[in-house]
Amino acid sequence: MSKYERTSTLVNRKFYHYLIPTILSNVAMSLNEFVDSILVSHLLGIDAVGMVNRGFPVMTGFALIYMCFGIGGSVVFAEYAGKQDGEKAKRIFSSIFLITFVISVAITALGLIFLRPLAGVLCREQELIADFLPYLRILVFSGVLIIPVQILVTFLPSFGKPAEGTAINIIANVVNLIMDYVYIRLLNTGFKGAAMATLTGYVVGVIVLLAMWLLKRIEIPFSRFGMAEVREFSSTFFRGAAVAVSQLGYCIKVAFCNNLASSMGGTDGVNIFSLCMQTVSIMSIIIAGILGAMMPLVAALYGQGDRKGVKMLMKTVMIMQFVTNVILVAILDIFPQSVLVLYNVQGDLAVPAAAALRIFSGIFIFRGFMLIFMYYFQIVSRKMYAVIISVIDGFAGIIPLALILTHFLGITGIWLTFPMLSALLLAGILLTNTIIARRSEGKYSGLLLYEREEDIPVFDSTIALRKEDIVDAAKSLQEFCRKSNVSEKLSVLVALASEEMGNYSIEHKEKRKLDEIDLLLKVYSDRIVMDVRSIGKPFDITACDAEQFSNVDVIRKVASSIEYGYVTGMNQTRITIAMGA
Repeated sequence: MSKYERTSTLVNRKFYHYLIPTILSNVAMSLNEFVDSILVSHLLGIDAVGMVNRGFPVMTGFALIYMCFGIGGSVVFAEYAGKQDGEKAKRIFSSIFLITFVISVAITALGLIFLRPLAGVLCREQELIADFLPYLRILVFSGVLIIPVQILVTFLPSFGKPAEGTAINIIANVVNLIMDYVYIRLLNTGFKGAAMATLTGYVVGVIVLLAMWLLKRIEIPFSRFGMAEVREFSSTFFRGAAVAVSQLGYCIKVAFCNNLASSMGGTDGVNIFSLCMQTVSIMSIIIAGILGAMMPLVAALYGQGDRKGVKMLMKTVMIMQFVTNVILVAILDIFPQSVLVLYNVQGDLAVPAAAALRIFSGIFIFRGFMLIFMYYFQIVSRKMYAVIISVIDGFAGIIPLALILTHFLGITGIWLTFPMLSALLLAGILLTNTIIARRSEGKYSGLLLYEREEDIPVFDSTIALRKEDIVDAAKSLQEFCRKSNVSEKLSVLVALASEEMGNYSIEHKEKRKLDEIDLLLKVYSDRIVMDVRSIGKPFDITACDAEQFSNVDVIRKVASSIEYGYVTGMNQTRITIAMGA
C-alpha cells in the first residue's frame, strides 16, 4: 500500500489554483485603502490620507457585514457541498444573499439619517467636519452596492469560480483608481472625489457581475428556501462571527488609536499611525489571499471527513504565510524609506515615521499565525474560541495595552502595542491548545487540535491516472478490504468499482490538468464508502450515458448509491456499497 500513500499534490494544486485569484482579488480590494490613499496623498497632500483613514471605519463596517455572512455562508455552503448535499447548499446561499441585501439597505438608510452624529464620532476636529461630511455621505451610500457585490464575490470560490470573483473586484477597483484622478484632478471635486470614485467603481462592478451571469460565465445558484434555512442563518452568522468581530474590533481600534495618536501627537501622530496601518493593508493583500484560498477548501475537506487532506493543506498554509511575513518585516526594517516615498512623507515627519514603522513591523511575525488559528477554528466549529481570539485581537487587548504602554513610553507605545499584543495572543493560543490536546485523552492532537480519525479501517491514497497504476491500486485496495474483514466477494466488488472509477477518470482527463485522483475509502460495519476526488471540468458519473461508458454501468451495478458534486472546482464522487452486496 505504501506505493499509493496519500500525497498533498492534488489538494495543494487546487490551493495554488485558488491562491493567485484570491490574492489578486485582495489586491483589487486594497486599492480602496492602499493605492487609493497613495493617489489621494499625491493629489491632495499627506493630510488627505488622515481624512481617508477617518472614514475607514465605515468601510470596515461594510466589511463586517459581507465578511461575516459571506465567509460564514461560503464555509457552510462548502461544507454541505462536501457532504454531497448540493440542494441544501443552494438554499443556504439564497437565504443568506436575500437577508444580507435587506440588511445592506437598512444600514445605508440609517447611516444617511444619522450622518452628522456619525461624522462627529469619526472626526473630532470640528474645523474638518465641513469637508468630511460630503465624503462620508457618498461613502455611506455606496454600502448598498458594496455589501451585495462582495457577498457574491466571497461565495464564488466555493462555486468553483475564484477567477471570476477576482475579475469583478479588479474591474471595480481599477475603475475606482481611474475615477480618483478624473474626479479629483480633472473635475476638481476635492476630497469627496475619492468616495465618488469608490461608488462609481462598484456601479461598474454590478454591471460586470450581471453581464457574467447573463453570459453564463458564472452560475448563481438561487433556489427556493424555507424557514429551515432562515433558522440556520444564525448558525451561519456564528460561523463567520470571528471574522466579523475582528472587523468590528479593527474599526474600534483604528478609531481609538486615531484619537489617542491625535491627543498625543496631533495631526503628525494621526498621519504616522495611518502610515503604520497602511502596511497592514499591504500585508493583508497576501495573508487574506492565503486565507481566502484556504477557507473553502478546508471547509469542503472537513465536510467530506478528509482529515488528512485538512492536515496537508494547513501545513502548506502555515509555511507560506510565515515566509511571506518574514520577507515583509525584513523590507520594513531595512528599507522603511520605501514606504515613506510611496506615501509622499517628507521633511520632519520622515524620521519619526521610519522609527514607528520599524517598531510596528514586528506585528507581522506573529499575527499571521493568529489569523490562521482564528479562521481555522471557525471552519471546524470551534466558533466561540475563534470569537474570543478576534475580540482580544480587536479591542479587548489593544485598548488597555495601548493605554498602559503610552503611559510609560508616550506615543511610541501605540506603535509597540500592535506587535506586543500579537505575540502575547499567539503565545496564549499555543498554550491553550496544548492544554486542550493533553486533556482530551487523544481526541485532539497537534497545535491545530486535529480531531482523531474515525476508529475504522481507512484506505487513503493518491493514484496516478495511468492504466497500470489504476489496476495495481485496485489490487492493493482488494487486499486492504480482505485484511479489514470484508468478504472476498465484496472485496472484489470494491476493487472493481475503484478500477472502473479510475478508468472513467482517465477518459475525462484534461491534458496537463488531471494527473491523479485522491481515493479515500472507509469501511463501516454496514457499508463501505469510497470518495474519489479529481481536478478538471465537471464530469457527473450519475448523469452520463451508461451505454456509452461501460465502466459507468459496472459501477452502478456494484454500488448501493452514487452521489456527485462539483465542489470548489473539484469533481467529488461518493460510491457507497452495502455490506450485503
